[in-house]
Order: sequence, then C-alpha cells, then structure tokens
Amino acid sequence: MKKQTSIYKDTRVYESAEELYHEAPCGYISFTSNGTIYNVNKTLLGWLGYKSEEVLDKIKIQDLFKMGGKIFFETHFFPLIRIQGFANEINFEIKKKDNTTFPALINVKEIKGLTVNENRYRATIFDITDRKKYEQELLNSKIKAEQSSQAKAEFLATISHEIRTPLNAILGLGNLLAKTNLNVKQKEYSDILRLSSENLLNLINNLLDLSKMEAQQVRLEKKPFALRRLIESLVHTFDAKANEKKIQLYSEVDDNIPGYIHGDPIKLTQILTNLLGNAIKFTCEGFVKIKTDLKAKTENKIQLHFVVEDSGVGIPKDKLETIFKEFSQANYEVSLEYGGTGLGLSISQKLLQLHNSKMEVASEIGKGSSFSFDIEYEVFENSIPQPKEIYERVDPDLLGAVKVLVVEDNPVNIFVISEYLKDWNLEFQSAENGQEAIEAVKNDKFDVILMDLHMPVINGFEAASTIRNLNLDYQPAILALSATSRENIQKELKRAGIDDFISKPFGPNDLYKVLSHYIKKIPGLAESVIIENEDVTYSEEYENENTGKETFNLARFIKMANNKPEFLKKFIINTAKSFEDYLGDFEKALAKEDPVLISELIHKSTMSVYYIQADRLTELLRKCELGLEKKENHNIDIEKTVKKSRKEFHKIINGLKEVDVDVLIE
Repeated sequence: MKKQTSIYKDTRVYESAEELYHEAPCGYISFTSNGTIYNVNKTLLGWLGYKSEEVLDKIKIQDLFKMGGKIFFETHFFPLIRIQGFANEINFEIKKKDNTTFPALINVKEIKGLTVNENRYRATIFDITDRKKYEQELLNSKIKAEQSSQAKAEFLATISHEIRTPLNAILGLGNLLAKTNLNVKQKEYSDILRLSSENLLNLINNLLDLSKMEAQQVRLEKKPFALRRLIESLVHTFDAKANEKKIQLYSEVDDNIPGYIHGDPIKLTQILTNLLGNAIKFTCEGFVKIKTDLKAKTENKIQLHFVVEDSGVGIPKDKLETIFKEFSQANYEVSLEYGGTGLGLSISQKLLQLHNSKMEVASEIGKGSSFSFDIEYEVFENSIPQPKEIYERVDPDLLGAVKVLVVEDNPVNIFVISEYLKDWNLEFQSAENGQEAIEAVKNDKFDVILMDLHMPVINGFEAASTIRNLNLDYQPAILALSATSRENIQKELKRAGIDDFISKPFGPNDLYKVLSHYIKKIPGLAESVIIENEDVTYSEEYENENTGKETFNLARFIKMANNKPEFLKKFIINTAKSFEDYLGDFEKALAKEDPVLISELIHKSTMSVYYIQADRLTELLRKCELGLEKKENHNIDIEKTVKKSRKEFHKIINGLKEVDVDVLIE
C-alpha cells in the first residue's frame, strides 16, 4: 500500500507540473543550438496565434524577432549566452503569426550537452504589453510600418557611426604602418590589418545599403563603362584571397560584347563582389569562375548573362530560397564556421530588382553552386580613351603659406591625420572640441579646417556655424570629418556653412584629394599647378605574340612616393631585389618540378606584382603551375612558358634597375 501511495503521489505531481508548464502566466520555449524550437507551452502559442504543429521543428527562435532584434540576437544576445550560460531580462519585440508584435522580456538558460551542437536552451517570455501600452495606442498599421523602417535606419546609422570612428584610426594606422620599413612578417601583419579593416568597412556599408534600399533611396545611374576592365579589376582584387586558398580564379567574357556599355557600373560591381566573395569563402579547393555572355542584342541595347560558378560546399535544396533573406544563411553552423551576416545576397537581389532582374541559383551539396542573372544595358558607341592618373599637387614651395586646423576629439585620429599632414609638409594645429576650435580661429589664421562633427562641449555643426559668423578677414574652407552617412546630414552641413565632407574611415589619398582641391583656391596660391603623371611603362611584346599587357608600370609607386625621389628610389631598389629573390624561387620550383612551390611564389609575390602592375608575369607563372601539374586539359607548352617567364623576370629586374628616378619625379 505504501508503494502504491507513493506511485499515486508521483503521478499527481507529474500531472500538476505538466499542467503548470502549459497554463503558466508566462511563455516557455525550448530550442536547439541552431535556434530550432522543439518545445513550447500553450500560453506562448496563444500569444503568438500558432498551433504547436506550426512551430515545433519548423520555426527558429530568431524568426520571432523583428530585424533589429535579429541583429541583436546574432551579434550580442546568443554569444553572451554561450559565454556565461544565461541571459536575463532582455527586451525584444516578438512577432505573432499575423505579423503584429508585442514587447517581451526574455530570460534564457543554457543546458550543456556532450558537444556545443548538442547544447539546449530554455527561455521564459513575459508579455510586457501593459507596461508599454501607451506606445501601442499611438500607432496604427501604416505609422507602425513607417516607424519600423525609420527606427531601423537610425539603428544602422548609429552602429555605422560608432564603428566607423575607431575604424578610421585603425585604417589610418594601417596605412602609416605600411609606409615604414617592415620585415616580411611585419608586412604580412600589416596587410592582414588593412584587409580586415576593409572587410569590416564593407560590412558596415552593406548594412547602410540595405537600409537605404528599403527606404527607397537608391537609384540607378547611367554612364559609360568598360565591362572587360571592370571584370579584370574584380578578378585582380580577389586574386590574393583565391591564391591563399589555392583555388583557381578566372573569368570569361564573350568576344561579341562591345568595349563600352551604358549603365551603372557601381551596382554591377557590388553584385559581382558579393557573389565572388561568397564563392571564394565557401570553396576550399577547385575553382571560382565569372562568366559573361551576350544573350541578346538590338540596335541600341544588349542583354548580358552573368554567371559566378564555384566548386565549393554547395547549398541544400530546401535552403535555396532562404539565402536571399536578410541575415539568413544556409544554416546556423555555416554562420558559425564561415562568418558573415547573410546580407550580401539579399542586397544583390534588391540591386537586381532595380534592373528589373532576378538572381537565379543552382547548387548541389559537395559539388558547388552557380549564381546567374541577366541585365539589359544600352550600347555606347563612342570610344573612350584610357584615363590618365592625375595627381593634384600644390607647388611644394608654396605650401609654407598654408595652415590647417584639425578639430577632433579622438587622440588616435589626431595622430593619424597629423602624420598625413607632416608627410605633405603642411603646417597644422589641433583642437579637441568645437569650443577650442572657435578660440583657435579667433587667435590665428587658418586656411583649412578639418572638423569632426560629433564632439563634446560644442559639436562640429555648431562650431562651423559660429566660425562663419565671426568677423574674419578671410573665411577658411571647412571640411567635415564624420562617420555618419552624408545623405543623413546634408541639410545640416549646408546650414552650418561647411564646404565639403570626408567620410570616415578615409585613407591618405581620400584626404589629400579634397585638401588639394581647396588649397588651390586659397588667395595668393594662384601659381599652384596640377601635375599630370603619365603612366611610366616598360612594355615589350613577345615575338609573334600580342598580349596587350605591359611588363610593369610605376604609376602606383610614383603616387606612393608623394613627389619624394628618395622614397621612390627606395621603393624601386627594394622591389628589384624582391624580384631577384622571386626568380631564384622560380628556378628552385622548376628544378623540383613542384607546382605547389609555383603557387606559393605567386602568393608570395602578390603585393610586389600589384604595386608595379606586373600582371603578365603572374599569368605566366600560373601557366607554369598548370603545366607542372601535367593535366591534359590545360594543353600548355611548359618549356615555352618557362622561357617566357624567365624573360619576363629579367625584363622587370633590368627595367627597374635602369629607371632614372629624377626624371620620373620632375
């Protein structure tokens, strides 16, 4: 009897607990490590308007959040839970089945499994509608949609500003570091620093682009551009990353496509950049190819078919549609392993919608993916010459008369800008806020003011407006420095009397370009000149071969030297020595008949090749690599290619040694 009584009591407790779980005044929900919901109580189902079969194993917890909530969940909330095992009273807006929302406080506890992927999570959700009822009563469906869009835009703008400010310092220091004498390992670290900063900047720009597109602020432009040059530039940009992963990256452009077409090259570049970046990211071996075909042609218009194909990991068939949604990837494990926010494809699809087009995708797990789309362009018949590199240079003898005031509350940014100004022999003074800037202008004359907009005491807008109202003999040029998108502050810039805007983060070239424009307008500097540096080219075609590519080009070195012969001479001497070392590595690889050593040489020489634009050498080295692999489908005459490669090496080395630096700088 005692045993039966014990069993009876246990059963009553179990039933009571089950009933308490489902009828509790708060919501209970359980989910897996990728967010999939596997248990939920009746209370929460009632709030959401779902039946249990519509939720269990079909919906992820992040699908219940609005866009801002998704961002916060992926970047802050879930990582915090993984670190400390719990998170308490976090405010989220929860979406119901009918897409209405209610405010909630969420508490989550992690239940450890044998592995990270086997971890489980239990959450309690409290409806705090009554607490925020006054907010709900102010909204109707149309206003709610508009407010949601505006809140998201402001949220993204705030994030971008907060990240861009320190990122400006990181990029600036990276540029300054790259100009110093570095050993091989330090140079590698410097390159990684700059590349990582640029990747972060791309992410921020993606967030802002998404916000602008949803606010319908993006418009297509129309201007002539050379498609082949655009694609060659993209391939060159991604070459280093492809080489690092030892995958082949190449392009094919239909010969029937005209040299110049009329359309929006920026949007096309953005689409292809997203696709190529993803293809390389998800490909561990094999190839990535970008192909462009002429699909249709009339007298004035052409339709082009673009394909970016890879031999990567592939995408499950049931995920092919979701990858185009914001902040979505094929699965949660993909996000953990490869990173990213899932914005690239969504942005690309929206950009294609502006072109009245749509992205198509075909994929097979383990065999790769193919992304394709069509765009119609106008044919541009006129011939456009290759533009010269033009460096706007103020006569160095006149720079002593120019004085710059740097107004910036971030000491690292002051240091970076100061180093740039020292390098250009410009006299400068700094101020840490708007009040100090106003006092400095009262006590001294400045020709240009570099004004940060967000500062303590007095911000940049107010400081600029005050300076404009001072009784000065000469009004300086005021150039705003800000991480805020220009479109969002255009009216304030004009109202404050600010002449121009430099977006953070900026490199030395960005700053110099705007500075030189306004310095040339300064009274008394009418003698200032623009020096046009023609491309310095050493080009000798092979016998019976017209590749159309030059051996090397010193335009980038001339620009980096900033009109200083000693810098240019050092660049050229070091580069010549590097190519002598590369030639030695090439001969060792040939002696061992090892294609891997050729691949390592291509990777090792990437930056040196980039600076002198010796792309033809890289193409020859790739042919040597393929020839040594003895693959029948490549059909490469290895002996002829090796001979051409040696000849190219010697032309570069001898050409660099024969350069007259003084003539180039004149």
